[in-house]
Amino acid sequence: MDSTSSSPSTADTANSSGGSSSSSSSNNNRIGSSNANNTKWSTFLYNHCSDRVLQLTMISFALFLTLANAQTTEQVQIVPIAGESTFFYFGCYTARTDLLKESIYAKTPRTCVEICENQRFSYAILSAERCFCTNNVISKDRLDDKLCNTRCLADKSQYCGGVGVQSYYSTVWATKTAPHNLRVDNVTENTITIAWDVHLTPSKVFVAGDEGAAIKPVKEITNFLIRTHVLHTYSTLPFFPQPEFIVQGMETSFEITDLHPATEYNITVEAMCSQEICGNDFLLAITEVGEPSPPPPQPRVVRTTDASMTIEIPPLRNDNGPLSKVLVIVERIDASLSQPFDIELLGSWQKAQDDGLPYYIAAQLDHNGPEDNRTKQFIVGDGKRYGPYVNVPLNMSGADIHISLGVISTMNGITKTLYTRGSHDQHTITLDNFKYATFDSGLASIIALTVICIIFAICLVLSVFTYFYLRYKTCQARGGMNRNAHEMTMQQPIIERENNGFVVEDELPPAENFRQQLDVLISALDATKHLPRNALRMNVNDIFADGRYGEVITGKFISTALPEASADCQLHVLALDELQGKEQAHLLRDFRNLSKLQRHEHLLDFYGISASADWFYLVFEHQTVSLKRRLIESRRVPSSAPMQRITTLSEELVLQWIYEIASALEYLSSCKVVHKQLCSHNIFVTADAKLKVSIFGPIPYVQNEKKIDITRWLAPEALRYQHFSVKSDVWSFACVAWECCTLGGTLYANISNTQQLLDAIKSGSRPAQPTFVYQDLYQLLLNCWQLEPSERINFEDIAYNVRQLMTSPRHALCFDRVAELPDNNVLDTLPYYMPMLEMLN
Repeated sequence: MDSTSSSPSTADTANSSGGSSSSSSSNNNRIGSSNANNTKWSTFLYNHCSDRVLQLTMISFALFLTLANAQTTEQVQIVPIAGESTFFYFGCYTARTDLLKESIYAKTPRTCVEICENQRFSYAILSAERCFCTNNVISKDRLDDKLCNTRCLADKSQYCGGVGVQSYYSTVWATKTAPHNLRVDNVTENTITIAWDVHLTPSKVFVAGDEGAAIKPVKEITNFLIRTHVLHTYSTLPFFPQPEFIVQGMETSFEITDLHPATEYNITVEAMCSQEICGNDFLLAITEVGEPSPPPPQPRVVRTTDASMTIEIPPLRNDNGPLSKVLVIVERIDASLSQPFDIELLGSWQKAQDDGLPYYIAAQLDHNGPEDNRTKQFIVGDGKRYGPYVNVPLNMSGADIHISLGVISTMNGITKTLYTRGSHDQHTITLDNFKYATFDSGLASIIALTVICIIFAICLVLSVFTYFYLRYKTCQARGGMNRNAHEMTMQQPIIERENNGFVVEDELPPAENFRQQLDVLISALDATKHLPRNALRMNVNDIFADGRYGEVITGKFISTALPEASADCQLHVLALDELQGKEQAHLLRDFRNLSKLQRHEHLLDFYGISASADWFYLVFEHQTVSLKRRLIESRRVPSSAPMQRITTLSEELVLQWIYEIASALEYLSSCKVVHKQLCSHNIFVTADAKLKVSIFGPIPYVQNEKKIDITRWLAPEALRYQHFSVKSDVWSFACVAWECCTLGGTLYANISNTQQLLDAIKSGSRPAQPTFVYQDLYQLLLNCWQLEPSERINFEDIAYNVRQLMTSPRHALCFDRVAELPDNNVLDTLPYYMPMLEMLN
């Protein structure tokens, strides 16, 4: 810029004082005529004195006059005047690299500040001739001002950065209000985090070409006072006054806690300078929607027909957000099995049929207006579509039908859902269900009451008259009878018959025809799965398991498709005519799940089916060595040899086995198949040390044809409610992985019955961490043993974490024997012999 608009300096002020009346006038408006005259006089003496000593004397004299005038003249705060540029020097900071692409050419600070001010930026940054604009300052990057030693090209009296550093200036936008640029950084259900730009005190002020004028010092912010006020909420609960928060002046963010979900707040932040307010700002923020509360009451059943059920939905309330939708859920409750529905598996009727689930969503009802929040009736099973769900007719045979409700709350793209579970109480009529008729006050009510009383009196008189008339006739009839006649007697013995009012029949098949449904599933199988009877060689006397659908025997499968022309197989022998309704339903579900699966390297191969007139065979690959047996047999007897290993297995192989199990179960979960009885007895080790998981049928016998009790492997919800899901398989997987790490150790060896086991799990007891299993691996198991199913890790993450541990196996577990110290006794957790408990459980 030229001399008329150069950056403010003493020499430039003297040169322009005579030729610019506007500059003099502005000077008078801001400081006063006395200060202007003293400045001109000191400048005149400085320019006309050649002696250096005299020049220094004159400079001292000018500074003295300025300070004297500042003491006698009232100090004023610099206020920006229209058409003038006011900016502040903040100091020297480390050069920033994130602004290199946004540079502007400018030779003086004033030019850079004016450019940034017009674009509404708070700060101008100078580095030689390059100008940058920004809205934030990184306070920790502040350096000594002496490092900014590069003179500006157009004004040598000022500095424009240096080597690796930059000079920071600010416009009036940085000091208009404090805090500056107030904004919301993060929002949750109960918290709002606000942030603002850092407040810095300028070290030098430039105004309209005058530097060093009488300036009231910029006040330092000592604290920020934060207040919150509720503007709108969905809650009907009383709100207590929100507390005030005070933070230090150098803070740039704050998290406001203990807020209510789905509530709009007015948040005010006031800057405190000593004891007075020196700036403020406010904003509006809304917390996220929370899980609906209170839970919706269960609906009441009003009427029931063969294919439908009319329910009464009471008014609903949600204190944590808006009520958007209402879900109507149908549950078929078997008398012998009561389990809560799994939210993750909940879906349409068609999905429930495909997954073999006894529950589904029948309807999705809108609930977004005041007129919706009233008692209303809904027919479950009317065959209509409500939202994305079809309300199919109900099948009332063979099970009780319970109706549950779910409420959906959606706000700002976030959805939360809460369910309530129906019970037998919804079918019970109580006094609360009756509505008593009342009469309005007035003449009409009096007339109605009078008519009722008259009718009642007439009925009473007629009943009394009828009683006496009948009594009179009866006496006459007795008097006319033959006195010598005998009473009539029965000539045959009385046979009493019991009448219970209904006949208990066997449970009906799951559909119209069990055989037809089974034939549909069989016909859907690939042609290679239909095996001829002459391809099977059965060992009818070698029974190694007995399950729900029949016995399991060994045999040979002969096929040209096999690599060695024949293979050992196991045959599940099913007597279809002997299956009852419940067994038929379970078989259809299990066979449907089996037909979903493709061949997997860590699942026992399903060769196919073979059927005859009387028998039905499911043919699977056969393996003889179970994982439990292989682990126990790998143990080594202790000896005195130094650093002897406690097993013949390597750490790499054990982790590989854990990964193979996780891989198999990850595939099952992707196909929406729940294993339900995962344990180390139905996982087999092949000849090449690979694992294969059995996915169908019972668990094989152990010694002396003893059946296995899998209670120790079950999740708590499966123990208590028989509720099986992918998350219950995660729990069982962790139990098997713990067995792999402890070489076949017994889970909860000191617990003898199911109730004790359930109490121990609920109290926080988990299988112990052996000394040779390190924290990363054990923490993975703990993540699978969370009491709440939804908090457990999934199989995809499990497989990923095990792969990470496999990169350094001996940092996960180590089977080297160490010297037994009082605090490190391997024998306590690893028995070296084969206790009967481990083979039976």
